[in-house]
Amino acid sequence: MRALCVLYDETCGFCVSCARWLGEQCVLVGLECLPAGGEEAARRFPELRRSGASEELVVVDDEGGVYRDTHAWLMVLWALEDYRDWAQRLSRPALMPLARNAFELLSSNRRRLSSWLHLEDETLRKELEQAGPPETPKCAPGDAACRLPSRVRCEGCGRLLAQGRSACPHCLAEVVGGMEPG
Repeated sequence: MRALCVLYDETCGFCVSCARWLGEQCVLVGLECLPAGGEEAARRFPELRRSGASEELVVVDDEGGVYRDTHAWLMVLWALEDYRDWAQRLSRPALMPLARNAFELLSSNRRRLSSWLHLEDETLRKELEQAGPPETPKCAPGDAACRLPSRVRCEGCGRLLAQGRSACPHCLAEVVGGMEPG
């Protein structure tokens, strides 16, 4: 095996960030990341149309092997110079259940992670690029779609933030770092 192709969810900011990160890593086998919903993936892997399980990660090797879910995660780690040892450890029978739980937890919460970390998805980025520069008017005066979102106060420190959020990035960073917000 000389190469792997990682099919990732291009509508998930966390997945897009992971694909970019993979592109920066030293690899032991070739590693290519393709948006799972893109034309190239559909052309090269028509038999792997996206399943109903949007959490599924799919990796295809250059010999035609297909890896899904936990095995896909482990194959990606195996391809990376700095993480191959981890892949080999986590694939042992005693640790495989732990790896499976960790990867399932990550996969099932990737959209929440994207939101918390303010990661944009490829679709949003493309839409913003097509919209043009910010100074270009996009709607008629008074159009409800062009109004700024209502603002609320952060529950931790009282800073203003967009409605729908309960904590600002500052407070989230403190919580993640183990400190109390405020």
